[in-house]
Amino acid sequence: MPGAGAPLAAGYPGQPCGRSCRWPDIDPGSRGGCAVRKPPSAWLRRYPQSRPPRCRLVCLPHAGGSASFFNDWRDQLPADIELISVQYPGREERLGETWPGSLEWMAGTITRALSDLADRPLVLFGHSMGAAVAFEVALRLQQQGSAPQRLIVSAHPAPHRQRHSELHLGPDAGLLADVRRLSDGQPSPLDDPALRELYLPALRNDYRLIESYRGDASRTLDLPLSVCLGAQDREVDHDEAYAWAESSRQVTDFQTFPGGHFYLRQQQAEVLRHLTRLLASLGEPAWQCWPSTP
Repeated sequence: MPGAGAPLAAGYPGQPCGRSCRWPDIDPGSRGGCAVRKPPSAWLRRYPQSRPPRCRLVCLPHAGGSASFFNDWRDQLPADIELISVQYPGREERLGETWPGSLEWMAGTITRALSDLADRPLVLFGHSMGAAVAFEVALRLQQQGSAPQRLIVSAHPAPHRQRHSELHLGPDAGLLADVRRLSDGQPSPLDDPALRELYLPALRNDYRLIESYRGDASRTLDLPLSVCLGAQDREVDHDEAYAWAESSRQVTDFQTFPGGHFYLRQQQAEVLRHLTRLLASLGEPAWQCWPSTP
């Protein structure tokens, strides 16, 4: 099923999220010139940052995935790139929250959550279902005049080439079989009956979101777009991947990695090297972000 994903050891809905924190959000319009810390958005997980970032990498997970999927990336990215993981409702610390009604609604809400982060160049990375969500977020940011510097999509057909599937309407067994197929034999929390009971409702809703989504070929981006693929991924073929060239006037590259739908687990180091290269020219040198001294 396009957009679906296997739960990972640190990324399924019922698992503790682990430690995270945020670089302070400052309200420049606060009275008296005093800096005010804004309340954090539940949609964005931000990690410890030792200094102001040169740019920000916002990562959107697959169906059934969570912000924790990207936890390990923080220590492998350059210190001047701030990692931000999007957390969908219905999992981890948001387990008890209401699920989104549509993928488009969720994209609009994420767009609003990102509205305060325009002080640094922004890059969106979306894997599987997250690629479709990231595309919709990029469209909305572009429409409001704050387009991201780049969109990076992974393991998903172009929006107007979305595959037809209705697994979300079927029995639990069909959902479980699809997730196990995508797991490539990796251990899954679905093997635990108690965790399965927590996991399945959010998984089914994520499948509903992506299976109900229909992209419009007439809506295009005007920003650099990069496509990442697993060479053995059966969820997206080359024609569906290259159709992303119709979704932006500035498609710049297609990068293939060894592996299947979750190639970025086995190829994590190489994937992060590729992302670092794509982000290398964004923003000012890190030392220019520091306040000048007398």
